[in-house]
Amino acid sequence: MKIFKLLVLVLTAVTAFTACEEDIITNYAFEDISAPQNLKANFVVTQDDSGLVTITPVGEGASTFTVYSGIEGDSAITINAGESVNFTYTEGEYLVRIVATGATGLTSEYNQNLIISFTAPENLAFTTSVSGLKLTVTPEATNAAQFDVYFGLGDEEEPVTIMPGESAVYEYAEPGTYDIRVVARAASVETVELTKSILVAGAVDPIVMPITFDNPDVNYEFVTFNGVIFEVVANPDQSGANTSDSNVGAIKNSGAQFEGGTFNLGTPVDFSGADKTITMKFWSDKPTSVLLKFEGGVNGERQNEISKAHGGTGWEELSFNFATEANTSYIDQSDTGGQPFVPTGQYTAMTIFVDGPGTLAGTFYIDDIEQTGLAAPKLPVTYDQAAFDYTMGTFNGTSFEVVTNPDQSGANTRASKVGAITNSGRNWEGVAYNLSEPVDFSGENKTIQIKVWSNVSVPVLLKFEGGVNGERQNEISKAHTGSGWELLTFDFATEATKSFIDGSQGVGEPFVPTGQYNTLVLFVDGPGTTAGTFYIDDIQKNPAPRLPINFDNKAFYYAMGTFNGSSFEVVANPDQSGANTSASNVGALTNSGRNWEGGAYNLSQPVDFSGSNKTITMKVWSNVSVPVLLKFEGGVNGERQNEISKTHGGTGWETMTFNFATEAVKSYIDGSQGVGEPFVPTGQYGTLVLFIDGPGTTAGTFYLDDIVQQ
Repeated sequence: MKIFKLLVLVLTAVTAFTACEEDIITNYAFEDISAPQNLKANFVVTQDDSGLVTITPVGEGASTFTVYSGIEGDSAITINAGESVNFTYTEGEYLVRIVATGATGLTSEYNQNLIISFTAPENLAFTTSVSGLKLTVTPEATNAAQFDVYFGLGDEEEPVTIMPGESAVYEYAEPGTYDIRVVARAASVETVELTKSILVAGAVDPIVMPITFDNPDVNYEFVTFNGVIFEVVANPDQSGANTSDSNVGAIKNSGAQFEGGTFNLGTPVDFSGADKTITMKFWSDKPTSVLLKFEGGVNGERQNEISKAHGGTGWEELSFNFATEANTSYIDQSDTGGQPFVPTGQYTAMTIFVDGPGTLAGTFYIDDIEQTGLAAPKLPVTYDQAAFDYTMGTFNGTSFEVVTNPDQSGANTRASKVGAITNSGRNWEGVAYNLSEPVDFSGENKTIQIKVWSNVSVPVLLKFEGGVNGERQNEISKAHTGSGWELLTFDFATEATKSFIDGSQGVGEPFVPTGQYNTLVLFVDGPGTTAGTFYIDDIQKNPAPRLPINFDNKAFYYAMGTFNGSSFEVVANPDQSGANTSASNVGALTNSGRNWEGGAYNLSQPVDFSGSNKTITMKVWSNVSVPVLLKFEGGVNGERQNEISKTHGGTGWETMTFNFATEAVKSYIDGSQGVGEPFVPTGQYGTLVLFIDGPGTTAGTFYLDDIVQQ
C-alpha cells in the first residue's frame, strides 16, 4: 500500500508540473517510473556434463530479478541487479522465465528456451545477411545450447554468445571478405564449429551486369520471397563450369512453392539490340528447373521469362536466349502469360525461381550472370539453331554468310540453312570457327564429316588449331569432285598430318590427335586460286549409329562399347556365304572366354516399340553353337529393360529373328524385379546390348551385320 500511495503522489506532482512546462519534461518524468527495459540474460552452460548453468539477468531500470528455472518443482529465486544464479539441469528443454522489477514496482518479463544435452551438437549450419557494413549471423544445430560467433576480427576477438533462435550482429568499419566462425556448444565437453567466408560489400554501388559477387563495393542484395534465404559465400565446389576460387550467391529454398528473389539493377538490362542472351553459372546436386524473369520495364515493357532445365551435376552454365525462347509472364487472371515474346526494351528487375512450381528444398549457387550475344557454335554445326552465331572468321579475301540451301540434292536434300564461303581468287583464302566447346579427340571417335557443295573439282582442307593444352595443330585435305553436295569424311585417326607452323615443325608428318581443339579452320582450294561460292553444312563428329546398322555408312561411328573382356572392330566380311554373301563391312565381336562378355550401342536415335514393328533381325556369324542375347535398355521415359535369347546353330552366317511382341522377358536389374517374366515393350530405348554366349565362356570372334527393325 505504501508503494501505491507514493506512485499516486508522484503522478499528482507530475500533472501539476506539466501545467506550465514543455512536453519534453513530462516525457522525462514518465521515464523515471517506466518498467525495466531491454531485458535479457547471459547464460553460461558449463561444458563438463554436470548440467550446471549460470544465469545473469540484465535490464535497464531493474532493481531485482526473479528467475524461474523451468525445472519442475523448483522455486523461483530473486536476486539483485548484477548478481547471478546457478541451476543444475538434467537433459531436456526448459523454458527459463525472468521477471525484472524496477524501483517503482513495475515489472517486465523475459523468456528463453534452454536446451541441455550431454551429446555434442550436430548438423551445425548458419545463414548470414548483409545490410551495408552490418552482418547478421543466425546459426542452428541439433542439441546446441549456445553459439559463440566470431566475426573474423583477429586472434584476440571475443565471441558474441547467443542462444538458439537468436542472431548475432556486427557492423564493420570497412568492406571486405571476413571469415565467420560459429562454435556450437552443449552441456557436453565436445563442441562443433563451422567457418564461412562472407563478403561484406558496404552497400555503396548498385548491382549491374555482369553479376560476379566478387566486387566488395557492390551491394548484392537479393530481395527474397516465400521463404528463400540468400547470402554471398565462397565457391564451395570449384569444378565443372565454375572452377574459380571466388564468391558466389547461395540461394536456400525451404521447400515452399514459388520461392525466389529479385536483383534490382542499377543499370537496366537492354534488349533493344542483338544481345538478348543471358548466361548464368548454376550449381545444384539435384535436377531442377531455373526460371529467369525480367520485370520493371523502363517504359512499361511487358515482363517475360524463360525456364531452363539443370541436370543436377554441380556447376553447369545455363543459357537463356530471349530472342528465341522467351514467353510472356503471368500478370493477372485476364493475362496469364505463356505466349512467345521477344523483348526489345529495358528492364530494371531480374527475378530467379529455383523449382518455382515445385517444392524442392536445398541450397543452390549462382555466379557470373551476364548478358551476351549469341554463343559461338559447337559441333554439330547445322546453321539452323537460333542460339548460335554462325558467323565465320575469314582471311585472305574470303567472305562468309548464312543462306538458304540453294541446291536441295545430292548429299543435302534439306530445305535448311547452310554456310556460304565466297573466294575472291587468292591463295589460302579460308574461314575459321573459335568453337564454344572444344572438339575432343581423346577417344576413339576421331572422324569429322562435312557436307560441301562445289560445281568445280577442288581440294578441301580441314585443320584443327587452338589445342586446349598446347596440342599440335593438324590437318587433312580431301578432294571434292565438283558434283554439287558431297559428304566429305576426314578420319583424323588415320589421315591427319602435322600442319605448317614455322617451317621447322615436321610439316606433313603423320599425326594422330589425342587432345582437345578450340579452333576449326577450313580452306577451299587453299593453295589454288579458284574463285566462286562454295557451301558447307552439317559439320559433325561421326554420330553413334541408329537402326538399321550395316557397318557401311560412313556417316556413323560404329565402334561398340564393350565390357568384361570383349573387343570390337569393323572389318570386311570374312565369309561371303550363307545368309550374308555381300562384300561389305561387318562388326567383329571377340570374346576372351569370360562370363557375360558383350558389347553395346548408345544409339543416336532410340528404337521405337510403340507401334507394331517389334521384331529385330540380325545376321550373326559363328562356327560354334552359342546363345545370342539381344537386350534393350535406356528407356527414354524409364521403360523396363527387356531381352530375348536365341540359339545360333554354328553354321556360319545365319539370320536371327527376335520378336519382342511375343518372346521378350524382363531383364535382370537387382534380382527382385520379376526377372524372366514375359514383357512386351511399348516405349523407346536408347541402348542396344548384345551378349554372345553370355553365361558361358566360349572364346573366339563372332561377326554381326544388318541389324534391322521390322
